[in-house]
Parts: sequence; structure tokens; C-alpha cells
Amino acid sequence: METKKSQAREYNSLFQLFKTPAPQLPQFFAYAGEDSYEFELIVEHYRETLQKTLGAFEVILIVPESGEQTKLFAELFTPDMFYPKKLIIIKNATALFKPILDGKASNEWKDYATGFRKNITAVSDEIFALIHYDGKEVPKSLTELFQGTLSFFKTKVLYPNDYPKIFKEVCDQEQVHFEPNAIEEFIHRTPANVGAYIKSVKKLKQYLHRSKFTIEDVNSILFSQNELNTNVLVESLIQKRKIDFFKEFTKFNDQNSEILNFLTRLTYKLDEIRKIKVIRSRHNGEVPIPIMDELLKTGSYSEARKNFVRRQLVSDSANFTDKLLDLFYDQVIEMNIKFKSGLRDEEGKNYFIQKIMHLFALLQDKSSK
Repeated sequence: METKKSQAREYNSLFQLFKTPAPQLPQFFAYAGEDSYEFELIVEHYRETLQKTLGAFEVILIVPESGEQTKLFAELFTPDMFYPKKLIIIKNATALFKPILDGKASNEWKDYATGFRKNITAVSDEIFALIHYDGKEVPKSLTELFQGTLSFFKTKVLYPNDYPKIFKEVCDQEQVHFEPNAIEEFIHRTPANVGAYIKSVKKLKQYLHRSKFTIEDVNSILFSQNELNTNVLVESLIQKRKIDFFKEFTKFNDQNSEILNFLTRLTYKLDEIRKIKVIRSRHNGEVPIPIMDELLKTGSYSEARKNFVRRQLVSDSANFTDKLLDLFYDQVIEMNIKFKSGLRDEEGKNYFIQKIMHLFALLQDKSSK
């Protein structure tokens, strides 16, 4: 008989998971990505679903601290007559599982892994585990540790042609409707990931207590002047508007997610500039709309939006040589590595400002030659 343990699979989207019937909800599920809000959405979905199917259950939090691997082993494999129904939530799993999955693991950790693999397929069906694997991939060694019982979802880079589809899925999930110009504004100004989309839609519902929204609603609730707008940071940097950049940066509230969103947006922008330069080099300085639609995936945009994007990117591309683009890419990669490795707080803020000043200097050097 097929069980939840034998149905382990990779999910293509969070919505696919959210639509999974309760009896088929994966017993062990890993989320690979850096968006903690998306993981919390998964946790909340499991809480609500298990409340209906299991009734009362215990929630166990596992974090990468000393002794937590032993705690995880006990919670999974030791029968508990008082709390037999459990939802185990594992955060920062990269660090937690590192000594267990290490190819040069000590004999102690090798024994741990052997015991884990031996017992995982016999875990009670009333025990569930959610894993936030804070990286881009779920390593094969982790799925092997779970003996093929681990379902998972890996976050993917979203491109402009993906935005309308993802937005529609979010609206269907949340049962909301946006006016056409509100859709365009939302997609243009909201960070391009499912978590940010859902968080913003929920915020609109919470503040306005309705399910239909206008462009005025989107601007007044989501893009107030008190919240950092990473789009403004990117445009200010690319257009060499240093004063505007640091005016917007005063809204920074020491969250690494804001800097990582900025770096993602900046990477997209650099990609767009590179593609525009290629198009112009092949079409005598022109940017034909059909070619732009193909390379920049702008086919879903309105004609007015397409023309605006074309004019803006042509103007922005004038600030960059191929060599300068490469230098920008190098700096973005370096910053991504730093912040994904745990750089934060005052040290992270100072490092970020230093790097941004360097990027402004590179742009200035180009314009002065």
C-alpha cells in the first residue's frame, strides 16, 4: 500500500503544496530558499491542516545549537505517550545537518546518520517535520538521509514573464481581485518572489478588509514613504542619483532580506541592460519591440509600459560599458556571498554603504572619461 512516506516528490510551486489534499500532505517536507516568510507560510499551512486532521498536537522547534541534533533524533524516533502527535520545525537546517552529512564526518556522526536512516521509514504517521534548508538546493545527501521519504520545494529565480502568472496564482490563492493598473503597479514595485507577493496581498486584506483593490490602495498601503523601496535604490544607483539613493536608504531597518532583495533586483536590472546593449548592437542602435519582448519577456506588458521600459533601459545602458557591467556583476556576487554568509547589523550596514560608494565611483569614472 502506498503511504505518505512513499509519495515523496519535488513540488514545482508552493501553490501545488497548498492545494495538496490533507491526507496526502507530505510527512517530511524541505523548503530550499532564503525567504523566511515563504517558509513561515508553509508552517502556517501545516498548522491549520494538521489541526483539522490530527486535533491537538505539539510543536517542536529545532535550531542549529549544541545538542539539537540529539533532540531531533529523540523527537522523531522515541515514542511519547503524552505527546504522540507532533509538528517538528527545523530552522537553519544547513548548519544543523552539516556535521551529519559531512563526507569526512566523525564516527559519532556516522553512527547518528546510520541510526537515522534505519529508523526514518518507521516514524509514526502522526509526526510531521518541516525543514528550512537555507540554500538553493536540497542536497542529495539529505534526501538519502531520509531514505526517499523527503518531499521538497526549491525556490527559483523569477523573470519578468513569470510575474503575471505568479501574481494570478497568489490572487487565486487569496481570493482577491486587482484593477488592471493596480496589477501593473503591484508587479512593478513588489520584490519578485512568491513570499513578497503573498505578504503584500495579505497586508492589503488586513488593512482594507476587502478583496478588490485599486492602484490607490496599492500605493497607499504597500508603498508608503516610511518603507524601503528596493526599486528606488536600484534606479537611483543605475542613474547615478547618489542623494536619492541615500535618502531612500534612511528607511533601511537592518534586515538582511532588504539588502538581498536589492541585490536580486540589481542583478535583474544589469541583465536587462546587457540584453538592451546586445539588441541595439544588432539593430543599428534601435530596440524593436518584438525583439525586446522575446529577450526581456515583456510580452505581457501594456504598450505604454513597453515604451516606457524601452526608453528607460536605453537611457540606463548609456551609463555602462561592457567592462563596467562586468565590474558591477563581480561586486554584486561578492556582496551576495557576504550577506548570505551571515554578515549583518552595523558591520553589514557599513560594508554595504562602502560597496555602494564604490559602485557610484565606478559610474562616475565612466562618465568622466
